[in-house]
Amino acid sequence: MDRSPVDARPPYLVSQWHDPPTGATGYFVIDRLIGDMCSGGIRMRRGVSEEEVRELARTMSYKMAVLDIPYGGAKSGIDYDPLADDAGEVLRRFLQAIRPFIAERYATGADLGTREEEIIAACQLVGLVHPLQAGFKSEGGAGLSRVRQALALRSDGMAITELIAGFGVAECALEAAAFLGLQVPGMRVCLQGFGNVGGAVARYLEAAGARFVAIADVLGTVANRDGLDVAAMLAARDRFGRMDRSRLPAGTRTGPEDAWLEEPCDLLVPAAIGGAITSHNQDRVRCRLLAEAANNPVTPDAERALEARGITILPDFVANAAAAFLFCGLLERRLEPSLDSIFSVTSGQLRGITREMLQHAGSDGIGTRAAAEQIAQARLSRREA
Repeated sequence: MDRSPVDARPPYLVSQWHDPPTGATGYFVIDRLIGDMCSGGIRMRRGVSEEEVRELARTMSYKMAVLDIPYGGAKSGIDYDPLADDAGEVLRRFLQAIRPFIAERYATGADLGTREEEIIAACQLVGLVHPLQAGFKSEGGAGLSRVRQALALRSDGMAITELIAGFGVAECALEAAAFLGLQVPGMRVCLQGFGNVGGAVARYLEAAGARFVAIADVLGTVANRDGLDVAAMLAARDRFGRMDRSRLPAGTRTGPEDAWLEEPCDLLVPAAIGGAITSHNQDRVRCRLLAEAANNPVTPDAERALEARGITILPDFVANAAAAFLFCGLLERRLEPSLDSIFSVTSGQLRGITREMLQHAGSDGIGTRAAAEQIAQARLSRREA
């Protein structure tokens, strides 16, 4: 998936790992080091490839830059079924293989197919204090205490780690809506993916006055042009983001999974898988604004076609940056371990870069991804000078 990045340099480090007991393959990529540090999550899914992990590591470099975090980007990927009974053992053995990096320069955490508590437990089994320990090694116990305090926080009964990514997507979308002159009360939203990220997006956008007209999970799309009851949708959701159709309110329409693509809306939020919108289906999209909550949900050719049709796209490394900001912001003491600090500072950071990106794109007549990459590369160059 070539997006012709502003910086075409090769990654700093590419490592491949093989697991003899299962035949699983893992990849660890450091795109670059900034101040001898890098950050990026660990994903596990069938079919993950070195190319995918390389691209995600580059995206993490840009994400760190737009967040003003002095780290380079990195990423890990394990080609294995995360639902397999022995997935935890595979994860532990992978962490054992890259243990020296986590101890000294790689701040990591959960990603697609992994959970934060699993990463923490597996790290401790291989003799590491915490997956973020490289970031607070200079502070020792004080840094670890700050991280633990923050990650124990709950809002509306939910863990902050389950809410922050979707909160960030919502904040970026609300800032972009204001920039574009879209009225948020009554704004029609279509959402693909109803896991932690999609569910939190729905919570925060509905609270701001938006109206969800379609939500898709792996079982299909549920829709109501008068507006879905988000609270009822969340109550009917299991831990994998699947809604129990028998518990949906009366008047809710059901349809195939891809029906979310063509429901008329103001804001479209793909929050599930990469490559969901391609050159073959982009003509079905009918929205004004698209926020990439998932990683790479729009292919490059589809992105060009959508922008040619006047659709504004909030690229993934801006829109879904809040989780990275939570962890790295705590390490860099940009955030205090309180809900007020986390939500207010994260909102300011993401709204600021969203507006800067949109202004830059408009003034230079370029796409939003290109604008965000140019901003990120300028910041990276200053840090590397």
